[in-house]
Amino acid sequence: MSQSQCAVFCLTFSDKCCEITYINSTQECKLDQSGCCHTNFDNVSGSNILHTSRKYVGYNKILSVTNGGYFGNWANEEFCRKGHYAVGYRMKIEGPHLTDKTELNDIEIICGSRGSDRCGDTASSGQQVWGNWTGEALCPAKTFLTSFSLQVEKYNATKDSTGANYVRFRCRSFKDNLFDFDLSFPPGYGKYGAYGARSDACPVNSAICGLKTKIQAVQGAGFDDTALNDVKFFCCE
Repeated sequence: MSQSQCAVFCLTFSDKCCEITYINSTQECKLDQSGCCHTNFDNVSGSNILHTSRKYVGYNKILSVTNGGYFGNWANEEFCRKGHYAVGYRMKIEGPHLTDKTELNDIEIICGSRGSDRCGDTASSGQQVWGNWTGEALCPAKTFLTSFSLQVEKYNATKDSTGANYVRFRCRSFKDNLFDFDLSFPPGYGKYGAYGARSDACPVNSAICGLKTKIQAVQGAGFDDTALNDVKFFCCE
């Protein structure tokens, strides 16, 4: 990609905060982390692009809670694209019914730029098959998900158990921790279990950028399914 091609690309996607620097020594274009252009930038064919994936690397803290459910295995971690951070989320929930309830089956984070613009990418880890997606819950402008708490029903061998039921977050500015805001999808809680203590928060100059979930496999007829039991979130600078 030539310097003129870099300029044309930046002009084309200027509404997405595209910030490109042309590196003469290597004849490469470097895309700043704060913009939303990464998907388009990656798809330009025949280009020399200085751009590395953030998958499995680049996080500075892992957020967890102490009340996660016991069952299941940890799925692979999944991340927003490089330079994007969680500006909101939605959940996949199986509503109340008579037999073998599972409640929370998946969590998806919605990714945006440092300007809090939505960038079109999302991230979710392991999930189970039951339930429907809620609507989205989004942080106030120019704030990001930085901590969370999880509603979990403690396992009881004498009755149907559901594992995790709901998740809620706090939103905060990327650059300081002076103010944060509660964020949940109404009504903010599920039918079973209780919220535990909130996780630590991402350090200043970072926000949630990825997650991994603990999912119980399908148990089969006559056994108790609990689906999603626990979750961890990753912070990125």
